Amino acid sequence: MTRHCFAPLAALTVVATVVTLGGCRRGPADERVHLNGRIEAPLVDIAPRIQGRVVEVLVREGDRVKAGDLLVRLDLAEVALAPDRDAQSVTAAEARVRDLSSGSRSAEIATADAERVDRVAALSLAREELARQQVLREKRVGTQRDLERAASDVERAKAALEAATQRLRLVQQGFRQWQTKQAEAELGRAQRVKAQSDIVVREAELRAPSDAVVLHRLVEPGALLGPGQSAVTLGLESRLYVRTFIPEARLGQVRQGQAVQVQVDAHPGQTFAARVTEISPNAEFTPKAVETRAERVNLVYAAKVDLDGGWKVPLVPGQPAEVIVPAPATPGGTP
Repeated sequence: MTRHCFAPLAALTVVATVVTLGGCRRGPADERVHLNGRIEAPLVDIAPRIQGRVVEVLVREGDRVKAGDLLVRLDLAEVALAPDRDAQSVTAAEARVRDLSSGSRSAEIATADAERVDRVAALSLAREELARQQVLREKRVGTQRDLERAASDVERAKAALEAATQRLRLVQQGFRQWQTKQAEAELGRAQRVKAQSDIVVREAELRAPSDAVVLHRLVEPGALLGPGQSAVTLGLESRLYVRTFIPEARLGQVRQGQAVQVQVDAHPGQTFAARVTEISPNAEFTPKAVETRAERVNLVYAAKVDLDGGWKVPLVPGQPAEVIVPAPATPGGTP
């Protein structure tokens, strides 16, 4: 990623101004329409789907990032072990399915009974931990997250005990077909839990979805970030556009879908291909950001001009830009 010394915009929807030099003429032979505005970009708020404490913020406002660049890292201490643990559960479930599919084996009842005893003990421990977390929460020492985790552990322990009891019953009855189906169901559950654990770990690292500019850095290391809470706001460079306004007198010279050119002061002499993608059907007075009172009383139509992409020089949201609409064709002549 590279860093640029420009201040990010407070909001990218900067009101554009209209240049109507001599009624949008540069000279007697120049029938082109010249409109001024600013380059803008779609905003994307980068937020996690899990709660976590921020341990590292790797970008600053104004940085340009590439797709996949790491922006923010959350604390993995509580979730990093989950994928390995759940992978072991998947392996065990797969082995169980293989054993049952291969035919009968000795001591199945004893094994199933021992497993049920283990599940009873696990449920007892989970309930004790839940009770402890409830006491801590009442004393405002524990966190709501720890309490919810303990309650979830109890539910999982109950489900595991119920499954172990069912397996023991089926073994005692000799219904291997039902045992196999039960094992396959457990394998499916273990695989889903493993997939969820993988997602949680991935969510602990917030990455750029595409090439972009960092507009707002909203968190610092040590902050507790909740699900859906924005950590960084990006402006997507792959979809830059210019927001401008068309004078009422020139509305007939600009049409939706029309190819136009864009110029920026930062790159004199260069033009960028663009296309008019939106023209508002509603007239409005020129925004107050326009300097002259005479221009502020004119009726204009808001327009959006999308840059075609493929530019070789950096274009940054917030840069002033001029949109040049070609002159209309004349009978027997050229534009």
